[in-house]
Amino acid sequence: MDLLKCFEKNWQENIVLPEGTVVLAACSGGIDSLAMLDMLDMLQEVLGIRVAAAHFEHGIRGKDSLEDAEFVREFCRDRGIEFYGESADVPGEAARAGESLEMAARRLRYAFLRRLTGELSEKYAMGENWEKQGRVVIATAHHRDDQAETVLMHLIRGTGLRGLGGIRCRQGDLVRPLLFASKRELAEYCRQRRLEPRHDATNDQADCFRNKLRLELLPLLAREYNPALGDALCQLADLAQADEDYLEQQAEKLWQELAVKAGKEFGGGQAGKPLGGFGFNLSKILSQPLAMQRRLVQQAAFEVSGCRLSYVQVQAVLQLAQKGRTGTRAQLSFGLVAEISYNFLYIIKKTIPFSENHGTMNIVGEFEKIFLRVPGITCLPDGSRITAELAGDRQQLEALLRSAADHAGNACNGGCMAVYGDWDKCNQPLAVRHRKNGDRVSIGSGHKKLKDFLIDSRIPRQQRDALWLVADGGGDGSILWLPGIRRFAEAAADEGTRKFFVLRMINEG
Repeated sequence: MDLLKCFEKNWQENIVLPEGTVVLAACSGGIDSLAMLDMLDMLQEVLGIRVAAAHFEHGIRGKDSLEDAEFVREFCRDRGIEFYGESADVPGEAARAGESLEMAARRLRYAFLRRLTGELSEKYAMGENWEKQGRVVIATAHHRDDQAETVLMHLIRGTGLRGLGGIRCRQGDLVRPLLFASKRELAEYCRQRRLEPRHDATNDQADCFRNKLRLELLPLLAREYNPALGDALCQLADLAQADEDYLEQQAEKLWQELAVKAGKEFGGGQAGKPLGGFGFNLSKILSQPLAMQRRLVQQAAFEVSGCRLSYVQVQAVLQLAQKGRTGTRAQLSFGLVAEISYNFLYIIKKTIPFSENHGTMNIVGEFEKIFLRVPGITCLPDGSRITAELAGDRQQLEALLRSAADHAGNACNGGCMAVYGDWDKCNQPLAVRHRKNGDRVSIGSGHKKLKDFLIDSRIPRQQRDALWLVADGGGDGSILWLPGIRRFAEAAADEGTRKFFVLRMINEG
């Protein structure tokens, strides 16, 4: 069977998207992504999809990098494929953020792709009646060799069954339609199709972990131990994915049966409002298989914090449960604590008593910033949401503000569940996080420490660490907004503004 037919078969079996879905193909111009874009373009009608292409120029390889971008642009123009491009100074961003080039490039590239999915959703009027994941998906050209590398990388770093599953054909709004094909097969496809892909010389340098693994370790293991190592690792991923899916289904059934919300027993709320945690009857959770115990603990931590615990921390929680002594606790990452109370194991947010009364407050602890989908909806761990929309002129802006109903009246003066500003003045992407040491805000007449601003604004000390803030520069730049409190002077709109952003905070309950 030729590769194009294999691509179609794999798509129909493992991806299966609704009719009319827009597939945004991330294309660097190299062998893998060019082959993928070519196949998607040829099969648009058969698969019932609409294809667009996106190219992110990283600013790493100078002239070669710019020529890659122009190559993809011309390829799309010749084929009549919608093309979207963006450039960034990845080396500069990596230095500023203290990240590796690889990490910074990936972060900025996916921020660009996610912004595009929102723009395309709006362009094609894909509203509330569409599937939860949306009908714009991002296609990346990960192939069989990438799968083998990923599984081996997870093994070296330490992983569970989820990590052994490697890369999936479909995960949320990401699809990887080439996981069935090897790099060699894709190169041969390009040759037969007379495609002339670009070559990124940085992939030939063993200067980062993945490159070293691909160029040095995998060839060594294949040469000395198992010539079919790549196939073996891909088979392991396939087996692990199936087992993981089954175990997750069983764990979800148990979660519905056993998990209870933590409430007033921890001083966590008025009128019985849950504190922000979950509990399990000790005898019931300990009677489950160890695999299910671990998954229930992980699920509780994820529901509260949006993050997953390490193996060591999960083991610490289970050891606490086995001892079962009321009042004992284990401090965890992400602002969580596990505690035993009267035959129950609870995983909750850390709390300390108010000095003024006997209530409690949430302590943020470790928290990873969350990048905003612009346009789109971003869900926060506490159940609130931030909606982000873009307007191309003042008429559109006024329409968006009117649609914000009772929030619209506060948008102009920073009052402040809805705000707007100049999108082009933002150092994108935007992110939401809690405050940290050194934060400063612009209040028009100058800058002030965020701590001093909160004191001057008479925000109770016990509430300050739990406040959300929106900042540009991936969360590390200027603070734009404290929802419900103040819109700051950064990125303010003026008469020259051509593109506006509108943000709105929605609190549940």
